[in-house]
Amino acid sequence: MLTNILLALNLLLLALIGWRLHLFGRDLRTQTDAVKLTELRSELAGQFDQLVIQQSLLDRLDLHQGLPYSPGWSASPDFLELIVEHCLEQRPRLVFECSSGVTTLMLARCCSMNGAGRLYSLENGATYAARTRSHLQRYGLAEQGTVIDAPLQEVELEGKRFAWYAPDKIPVGEVDMLVIDGPPGFIQQHSRFPALPLLYDRLADGCVVFLDDAARPDEREIVSMWQTLYPDLECDYLDTERGCARLVVHKGR
Repeated sequence: MLTNILLALNLLLLALIGWRLHLFGRDLRTQTDAVKLTELRSELAGQFDQLVIQQSLLDRLDLHQGLPYSPGWSASPDFLELIVEHCLEQRPRLVFECSSGVTTLMLARCCSMNGAGRLYSLENGATYAARTRSHLQRYGLAEQGTVIDAPLQEVELEGKRFAWYAPDKIPVGEVDMLVIDGPPGFIQQHSRFPALPLLYDRLADGCVVFLDDAARPDEREIVSMWQTLYPDLECDYLDTERGCARLVVHKGR
């Protein structure tokens, strides 16, 4: 219910902003004004598209109660759409996630709709972990999704030290789908690099990896580093709001 109210308010706000842009467009004075107006209109259209995708996801996953309010850190709706489509179509048996939040709820819901599959999410923030567990319980998805408290620990890879999720917290099993949306990029350069080196042995042949925020230079460099380590790694970039790198693991070639 809260999400539906917020959606309606967001749409109303976008409509008001659009009207202001229309009035502004009638009084352009310089070329700079025209460029700014074009940029604002493009941004407004993008935000509207994201809201439409979000509502479509709620309908597709039959989440009539909406989603919990999670500003700032939440994945963009177009990224959520990608991982939801993959999970529903490919029906992975084991889904693994670096970080937790709205992605956790949606992936757990996909496993529930598939009638099979299990999701494990590593979370370094105790408060975020508890909140996501509470949401899973509230939405009746505790059987499909598990949030693991995994504080960041120092690991050394390729001669460099990283702060990454405690390796001993990683559950045993062959992973069919991996979603990487953490740790946060501000922690250090290439903060998400350890994911593949530390998890590679547990990834199934054909495992599909989704790396969020791939429009950032840091994430682009991470993908390049992974491809150097694993030459058979197949990668393509998807044009989402924050960019997504989709990688397919090939073993035994």
